[in-house]
Amino acid sequence: MWKSVLKISSNGNEVIAQLPSQYDQGLALEASLLNNMLGELNAQHFFLDESAVAQFIKCAASAKGEAFSGITIAQIKDASAEVILTEQDMIASIKVTGAYGGNPLQPNDIIKSLTESRVVKGLNKKALKKVLLLSRQLKAGESYTQPVAIGKRPKEGKDAQFIPLVADPKKRVLKPQATGDGDKVDMRDLGAIVTVGENEQVMKRIPAIKGENGFTVTGAIIPPKAVKDNPLKPGAGTKFSADNPNTLLSTMSGMPVIKSSGVEIDEALCLSKVDISTGHIKFKGSVVISGNIEPNMEVTATGTITVGGFVESAILKSKGDIIVSKGIIGHNVDDGEPKSCLIESGGDVVANYAQFANISSQGDIHFTVHSLNNDIVCGGDLLVTGAGKKQGILSGGEAIVGGKVVCNQLGVEGDTATYIKAFAQFQNYQDGLEQLQLRYTELQESKMKAIRREIELKKVPKSARTEEQNKELEALNSSNTEALDELNVEKERLELELFAKLELNTVESLVQTHTRVTVAFDEEKVTTKNTHGPASFSFNKHIIHFAPKLKEEDLAV
Repeated sequence: MWKSVLKISSNGNEVIAQLPSQYDQGLALEASLLNNMLGELNAQHFFLDESAVAQFIKCAASAKGEAFSGITIAQIKDASAEVILTEQDMIASIKVTGAYGGNPLQPNDIIKSLTESRVVKGLNKKALKKVLLLSRQLKAGESYTQPVAIGKRPKEGKDAQFIPLVADPKKRVLKPQATGDGDKVDMRDLGAIVTVGENEQVMKRIPAIKGENGFTVTGAIIPPKAVKDNPLKPGAGTKFSADNPNTLLSTMSGMPVIKSSGVEIDEALCLSKVDISTGHIKFKGSVVISGNIEPNMEVTATGTITVGGFVESAILKSKGDIIVSKGIIGHNVDDGEPKSCLIESGGDVVANYAQFANISSQGDIHFTVHSLNNDIVCGGDLLVTGAGKKQGILSGGEAIVGGKVVCNQLGVEGDTATYIKAFAQFQNYQDGLEQLQLRYTELQESKMKAIRREIELKKVPKSARTEEQNKELEALNSSNTEALDELNVEKERLELELFAKLELNTVESLVQTHTRVTVAFDEEKVTTKNTHGPASFSFNKHIIHFAPKLKEEDLAV
């Protein structure tokens, strides 16, 4: 049946299906027999348009006019190239489809496809030649996708770096010195106390290195991230070097205080010890004591207090850091009596260990060996971590911590109770959110009052309104919700910040958690009744989640 209705076009490029004019009745055709007839016409490699075939069969069955006019159902097609952009225009690929009896791709065909897709950068000549070759080798209708152009990612720059050229007194305390005998570490030898003399190099700056632009295959520029090229900042007791403006020199002798982009030198009072022979010390600047501070002595300073030995039953008050190379030692006292050793710092407190002391810090507190039966208040983090698993013990006493708590051993075997109130800043965030909500409610009420007044005024006909009423209405119309929007943004920002703080500010023991450890967040608290391995305590604004790290110890608190 197909033989009577198929013919090759005059140019030999198409197969046309057409009913002869003598057919006045419908003709039933089967699509499955069409391929055999195309082979007889030497058109088996033509592109077969299946939708056109279905249309002709339908029209032929009902003897419609379209079937007598003729429908092209197959034709010769040249190889084709389709450009595909992926990876946010960073990769351009060409999908080449083999010819249906037609010609392979020509260079101009590829250039036209790339131009239409605006691919102008990162082209690979070898890949383009491969596309031309493939168009000759692929079977009719067979396709292959070849990447032909790749964009360039931006080369990121580097922020300015600030490198201290003197040791940090706080870090010195945390690093016992190695001896020459087999590189053994002497826990009692913490090195010399850090001071600087006049005209010493204290910090250098490595300027920022700008990044390089990248590009997409369409030529769009991808700029690198902006670098921070912060300047070197001379502080008290430092100046720029005359030879190198990226180097700071000390202008006086004293104690270096390392900042993020500079160094300050505190005028330092250097003493070998503090006892009855020196009397109490009160100094505007830093105090450096190479030896011990004896019982019942007081040291007050506006800078950093650095002690090379022990502090025993003494009072230390500083607006800066307090650094004790060895230990802070108080003595057990009766309930209700103040502890015999008092440490108050406006910065950080760093020591090898502390016991039976009252310690407060606006910054962080870090002990390497242990914290035993201390009453601690710190605005930052409390870290009790040492080099070995047996060090870093936080047990007994009470700690109120603004941030997180990390220790190796939490609590102690026996009946000694340990109390920790973590993330004490939580209430500040809650108060802040409540204040924002109150302000939001007040503004909403004010806005609704204005809307009600506006409705009342609009009920008055324009011709009957007074000049005062028109001015009032104009003022009401000009009112907006900017203040409400700003409050919403601030509230969302504070909520996100609180969420991030809750994720970060946890209580974590890295080695072991003992019994009778009470951990509190806000008004919630839990107390351990069993011994566990490493564990963490976290808070989600409602409940405290206790998570032992070892599965076999996943027991009830």
